[in-house]
Amino acid sequence: MASKNIAIREAVYAKLLEGKRDEESFSDVIERLLEGKSELMSYAGVFSGDDEFDGMLKDIAAVRKRTVLRR
Repeated sequence: MASKNIAIREAVYAKLLEGKRDEESFSDVIERLLEGKSELMSYAGVFSGDDEFDGMLKDIAAVRKRTVLRR
C-alpha cells in the first residue's frame, strides 16, 4: 500500500482523532467521512413544511436575536 504525507492543522488532527473509532486508521476515518458526505444530502428538506420544526426555527431565531442584542 502506498502512502502520502499530508500537512493538517492541529485542530483538524484533534477532530480526526476524536472521530476515530477503535481499530480504525486515519485513512479509514477520512474515507468514512468523505463517503458519508453524499448520504447527508439525502436528508435535505426532510423537515420542510413541518409545523413543529418551523416553530423550533422561530424559537432559535428569537434566542439568537436576544443574544446579539446583549453584546
